[in-house]
Amino acid sequence: MRLLASPHDAALAAANEIEAAGEWPTVLGLCERWKVLPAVAARLAALGRSLPPAEADELRRATAAQFIRTSLCLRAGSEAMQRLHAVGIQAAAFKGCAVIALLHANARDRMLQDVDILIRADDLSATLTTLEAHGYRRDIASGSLADYIAFVKNSPGAAGNQAVSLSNPAGNHLDLHWKLGHFDAEALLDTARPVRLLNVETTVVRPAFGLLLTVHHAVRNDLIPDEIARDILDCGGWFRLLATDPQELSCALEYARRWGLDDAVHAASMIVLQFGGASPLPVAATGSTAAALADLYLRQLDSEPINSDLPYLASPRAIGQILSGALSGWRRYAGLMREFEAANGEESFTLSERLKRLATAAWQLSPAQWRQVRALARAKERLL
Repeated sequence: MRLLASPHDAALAAANEIEAAGEWPTVLGLCERWKVLPAVAARLAALGRSLPPAEADELRRATAAQFIRTSLCLRAGSEAMQRLHAVGIQAAAFKGCAVIALLHANARDRMLQDVDILIRADDLSATLTTLEAHGYRRDIASGSLADYIAFVKNSPGAAGNQAVSLSNPAGNHLDLHWKLGHFDAEALLDTARPVRLLNVETTVVRPAFGLLLTVHHAVRNDLIPDEIARDILDCGGWFRLLATDPQELSCALEYARRWGLDDAVHAASMIVLQFGGASPLPVAATGSTAAALADLYLRQLDSEPINSDLPYLASPRAIGQILSGALSGWRRYAGLMREFEAANGEESFTLSERLKRLATAAWQLSPAQWRQVRALARAKERLL
């Protein structure tokens, strides 16, 4: 992370440490897992550093393949939104697509696996009809759409996010969102702006909301380094951009308070500052919850990720969601959970295995670690 996120001199020192230890193969493997190979390639170029020949060839091949995949995803996402706009459905891209459009000069420096698109909840049926008419299909197709919607409503892991994943015949993916916690879809859509990506016009959220949606994703993913490395780098980019635009910064802070993300935004600021980056947020405004969230990320970066079920123990609301889903039909709920985990590349466990792993993880927590988990649970509850 020092190599990726720190200013020039600190990043150069990190590169020297890696080279002296002969750890470039390990670092590139980690960057592949974190989905940040384009970022490390861009950083090494900016630092004027070259890799050993074998690793340099590997990085060139990997980044070229990812650039092609990213370009195809962006084009598919833009075309999907054009089809929606053509039938009067308002839609806007966020997360990776907005990051590339607003923070990067081109699509080479940021890897993308899918395009996240926001629509109004009332437009869900018409949106699916439109996209399915052009070959898109739901990635989780078993059961009815109503069953799937009921599942995501009662899934605490979604942290208030309601979305369905789609793929077109070419294998490009869209995540179609109609609810994002406390975010006001009207505000997101009405302030979205047109941009051109790969000579195709698309629409992305404004920068203030780009930051908040990035932070929202990081909290939803329990601040686990493998899942949010790109989010941390993206937050650094958003902070640099907002520092040049007081109106956007003011908007970000105002809506962070409205939507329950103020602690999480300040935690992201603390993490960026930890690596020597810059943030326009006032350090004096950082509270104990934000500090606990930042410490949780840094602890996981230094050791290992937490058991993602731990926050549920500190969240009565999450427990209530699970019970509600189970009471509506445990077999159907559990089956959709396994499909959801498989679609996201996650390992599935039986209920008894899951409870045993959770009990072991809870027993091993120190009081300080438990306070961090409680802070995460509170932050996730504020997203619902």
